Amino acid sequence: MKLIFIFLFISLTSFSQSQEATMFFNDGESFEGYGSIKNNKIKFRLSLDDEAEKWDYESISKIEFETFFEIKTYEYIRLNKESKPVLLQLISKGEVSLYRVVKSQWRFGVNSPNNNFLNNNFLNINFPNKNKITTVTNFIIREGEEYPSCLNCGFFNKWKKRTIDFLIDCPELIKKIKSNEFGESDLQEIINYYNDFCSDL
Repeated sequence: MKLIFIFLFISLTSFSQSQEATMFFNDGESFEGYGSIKNNKIKFRLSLDDEAEKWDYESISKIEFETFFEIKTYEYIRLNKESKPVLLQLISKGEVSLYRVVKSQWRFGVNSPNNNFLNNNFLNINFPNKNKITTVTNFIIREGEEYPSCLNCGFFNKWKKRTIDFLIDCPELIKKIKSNEFGESDLQEIINYYNDFCSDL
């Protein structure tokens, strides 16, 4: 039986309501105020009484959101020569930096709860007559490189091989990855380990 899917796209990286934030311009200037993210654009206002204005990579380099426990940073990064910069969440910063995109989709009209439509980097949460699929896409980039490398892009998730190839100059870390001491969910710890023990910076 042919499956019929209707996708409603929701990005978890989007802040639907303004939060306290600091917006950084490409020239280094910054402003504190309230911001949100939608469709790869930043909506920003200096005060809650002001009308929000839209900004993008042509003027802005990044935005930092203040939360109860941490500061969440989103930077405009060009993924390749042909693409326009997109907002990626900075997870770990160092000689090698880790960035992430988290997105959700609702899938309706599934004729079987056991249908396996998912890639290895999908998390599937079942609801009656619909599924919520969350995808986490991880990118790493070395200091001085122009474009990041995607670790789990494509239909087959090859995060382990790509991570090992990228961090091959850190033998102890490679052993931990190959022995499954570090898994895909530990990518932040993997990058922190590299920057702490294998980095020249």
